[in-house]
Amino acid sequence: MTASAINKANQISLGDTSEEVSLFVAKICYNSLMAKNIPKQIDADSSKSHISKRHTMPGCLRVLLSVVFLMAISVLFAWFIEVRHRMNDIDATWEWILSNPLVFWYSCMLLFLILSFIVSLCWCTFFGTGLTFAIISIITYINMEKYKARQAPLLPEDFQMASNLGEVAGFVDVWGIGRLVLGVIFILVGSGMLEYYARKHIGRDTVGMPRWQRWSIIPRTTFALLSAVALMMTTSFIVHHKQTGDQYVKIMDTDFISWNQAGNYQKNGFLIGFLYNLGGLEMEQPDDYNELRIKEIYEKYTATKESDTTRKDIGDVADNIIIVLDETFYDPEVLAKHYPHTGGDPLPNLRKLFEKYPSGYMYSPEYGGGTANVEFEMFTGLSNYWANSMQYINTVPKLPALDSVASWALDNDFRTLAIHGFDGSVYKRNIVYPKLGFEKFIDIYKLDYDELENGQGYLSDSSIYQQILDILENSDEPQLIGASTMQNHTPYDTAGYTQLDYKITGEFPNEALEHSFQSLHNADKYLGDFIKELDKLNEKTVVLWFGDHAAGILGAYMTSPDKVDTDLAHITPYFIYDNFDLENELYTEKEIKQQYAKQGLEIKTGNVDLPTTTPNCLVNALYNLLDVKKPTLMYLLDEVCAVEPILARTYLESKSPVDNDIMRAYELVNYDILSGERYWAKEN
Repeated sequence: MTASAINKANQISLGDTSEEVSLFVAKICYNSLMAKNIPKQIDADSSKSHISKRHTMPGCLRVLLSVVFLMAISVLFAWFIEVRHRMNDIDATWEWILSNPLVFWYSCMLLFLILSFIVSLCWCTFFGTGLTFAIISIITYINMEKYKARQAPLLPEDFQMASNLGEVAGFVDVWGIGRLVLGVIFILVGSGMLEYYARKHIGRDTVGMPRWQRWSIIPRTTFALLSAVALMMTTSFIVHHKQTGDQYVKIMDTDFISWNQAGNYQKNGFLIGFLYNLGGLEMEQPDDYNELRIKEIYEKYTATKESDTTRKDIGDVADNIIIVLDETFYDPEVLAKHYPHTGGDPLPNLRKLFEKYPSGYMYSPEYGGGTANVEFEMFTGLSNYWANSMQYINTVPKLPALDSVASWALDNDFRTLAIHGFDGSVYKRNIVYPKLGFEKFIDIYKLDYDELENGQGYLSDSSIYQQILDILENSDEPQLIGASTMQNHTPYDTAGYTQLDYKITGEFPNEALEHSFQSLHNADKYLGDFIKELDKLNEKTVVLWFGDHAAGILGAYMTSPDKVDTDLAHITPYFIYDNFDLENELYTEKEIKQQYAKQGLEIKTGNVDLPTTTPNCLVNALYNLLDVKKPTLMYLLDEVCAVEPILARTYLESKSPVDNDIMRAYELVNYDILSGERYWAKEN
């Protein structure tokens, strides 16, 4: 009891009522009880506050440490990306960094801005970093797999194949994909747990805060906008600066090389090389493009067409036209310099066809892949040189129609049919073919023959050939058939041959190439059998046959400093067969060799009498050989294929095409049809 309470008690007289005494005693008891409990409550509240805030870090310090952390991680990520791009060669990565320090730090800065943007959006430093690392792991894995298959880096347009991810995944290592998936899961779960514990121990106390403050709306939006603006400003220098002639635009010691993306990525690193190509998905409008200019070009070549009165209708010349794009069919004898082999010539039937029929070598603008781009040029007579993107993916599906050899045949009362030995949705062929004029499309799911090469590889060429023969046998109408095979496609050991007859004997051993040679030998056999069956037909039949590109494993050629070698890695055979003894004056073998010398090509095989050219000139060569009436565009191509027979970036390198009215007209027409107002189609 307190002293004041005792004094008060002494002051109470005996005359006080019992009620007053009772109230006084109750008051004393209450005060005594509260005096005991209040310290405990204060201690409890103080302890609770201490537990929730004892590790809370000041906001400014937390942001500062996050920035420092992201800067350090950006350097690590930039190093990791380059290691992966260089196929896990750490020594080569350090050599590149030391040789290109400004380029490396430029990549680090870009990665820091990307990281900052992602972290700002989710406002989670550790999880945002883990998410970014997961994305980097996926992209660099795809790049590695593409490089293994084609010795070419990942390009932005490759992501336009995302709708065919399931089909494309069949071309890569399944176990590798499994490891990638597990790794991504581990990264995301681990970074998520780290974020949780970091928030628990050093995070803010958000109890009682309004929602906008609890979710950091203002700082999150501010940092996201700042990082996004900075990122757009720094990448705009890359995206919008293109090579002009032989002058390279340099930014922090970068050298942007449009004609050789492998070299572009090698010099500038993966990230900058990839960003550079973001600016190349659309064809740039030529300066003098307008309706009047296109009309002038059209009228000029229409007049040439009308004056060419000796040509016949295709129906009077041939009953069937067959175009065969043989997947990854190339000539091992052309590559004998670096890849000599045992077993003799793998292509005896092709050699016989070269002796008997008009034949030559095509310069493929692609290497190890890009079949659809080759197919596009061949069918349409247009060139992908200026657009340098996947026309089947990002252009043709948007067009109402596109003139091609199929639409030409359809106009001449031929039935038109396309065949492909794989899923028809890949490269959007199921959408593209009808626009080209094909009435019907048969893919692997609709084929009557499903024999796999060696019982386990891709669909064999023999299945495609047998399907063609059945169509010809069961139809009385003239046919144009466009067929694309799959047997030789990467991975090159898919067929699992137990016996390899063509062993590499040079200084560059390559078992995958030996599997490819074996597949080529079998494909050559199926080709010989197919031609024998066509010889028996009573119907006049013509075949334009060609390989689309070489296998993407010719490292000795592609890494050679000698342009002669790199050009040979783009060479594939082609010939034009007929079963009714066409007679036309062609080039002599001597003239072709003179052309080789002029083009800088060292092709040493003989029996060729057709020029080396790119796919855009092939169908026009067929029209001319048959001496049949042809579309107006082909008269422009007569001149184009004479002045610039090889129109490919890999061949021209830093040089521009011939600068004359012919090539300028061709560029304008390409732009008009693919990206412009389509004045040419309206005239046509």
